[in-house]
Amino acid sequence: MNILFATSECAPFIKTGGLADVAGALPKALAKDENNDVRVILPLYEGIGEEWRSQMTFLKCFHITVAWRTPYCGIFELKRDGVTYWFVDNEYYFKRASIYGHYDDGERFAYFSRAVVESMGWLDWHPDVLHCNDWQTALVPIYLLEERHRIPQLYDTKSVFTIHNIEYQGRYGSQTLKDLFGLNAGYFNEHMLAYHGDVNLMKGAIYAADYVTTVSPTYADELQYSFYAHGLEGVIADNRHKLRGIL
Repeated sequence: MNILFATSECAPFIKTGGLADVAGALPKALAKDENNDVRVILPLYEGIGEEWRSQMTFLKCFHITVAWRTPYCGIFELKRDGVTYWFVDNEYYFKRASIYGHYDDGERFAYFSRAVVESMGWLDWHPDVLHCNDWQTALVPIYLLEERHRIPQLYDTKSVFTIHNIEYQGRYGSQTLKDLFGLNAGYFNEHMLAYHGDVNLMKGAIYAADYVTTVSPTYADELQYSFYAHGLEGVIADNRHKLRGIL
């Protein structure tokens, strides 16, 4: 099976929390099965040190489409512990002192999500499963719906969306739908991105993904209660048929 993890951080390269630990450990565990070809794609942040950059190989560069923009995208590769890591290079978006907390995080991670999807055509590799994590890659399952029939390498790719922290959902004003994220008005509905008049990226991913997981069975149960779900308990309930908690 070909498995691609899309993540905004991954240990040991760059880490702010538990997402990086999962993205660092789970692909290595799956790669122990010789039948799995496991790859991880993440941004090439300024904070990724020279000890890793010196081991990277430049693969290729191209331009992707994000709404009306066509930004540069470079791909670097590093192989470690049986896993292939792809780093998305764009200094405008990722040469920053910190990886989160910027005024344009929505645009930055929309760019990264488009890069995840479009790069499969350029790299000529077919993922059977595209595993996304938290709001920073929540647009990937949605873009996959758009591009599955245009990029042959994605034709039968299935998506998994893992919720690590539901408190951060990627919520933006409705005016961002077309201009920032490049999506048509049809996505602004109660069973996709619309949320109290705003765009909610995590909500959209939960509806768009083929499967939704959390980091434990306990957390999966908790998310069905308003205290833990931060407003998305109805969305979780609506999609509980495809929700699983996996340690």
